[in-house]
Amino acid sequence: MKSSKIWFLIAFLTVIIAFDISDLYTDVTLHAEVDHLYVEAFMILVTALVIIYLILQVVSQRTAVTSLEKELKESRQLLQEQKSQMQEARKEYSEVIRKQFDEWSLTGSEIDTAYLLLKGLSFNEIAEVRGIKEKSVRQQASQIYQKANLPGRHAFAAWFFEDFMG
Repeated sequence: MKSSKIWFLIAFLTVIIAFDISDLYTDVTLHAEVDHLYVEAFMILVTALVIIYLILQVVSQRTAVTSLEKELKESRQLLQEQKSQMQEARKEYSEVIRKQFDEWSLTGSEIDTAYLLLKGLSFNEIAEVRGIKEKSVRQQASQIYQKANLPGRHAFAAWFFEDFMG
């Protein structure tokens, strides 16, 4: 139940208690039967207990919401920190790859193809992305493997990802 509805119910029950107390006072002054007075007093007590219970529920809900808001804020902050760390790691790793390509003396076209190979694209997909023929991509890939002194595509990819596994 929403907090606003609970507060409305608490206010409504408080009005009822006020009327019951007024009625009980009137009955006492008029010397009503004791059984009748007990019933009214019992109704006031039950209503008061319900109000106390509802107030405790609202407080409990607010505490839970506050706790969840704090957790959410901390989670968002942690996520942002992790994103920043990942961006920095990606940037550093990209620099490592670029330096290795330079060390292997890859040409600009070979570098473009090499990045796409590392991303897992097929020769056909690389040709489409780069707007060249598949045969050209195959030739560039062969040149890359030769300059890197690696037997093929899997060894080429493994060369860059090996450090992450160990």
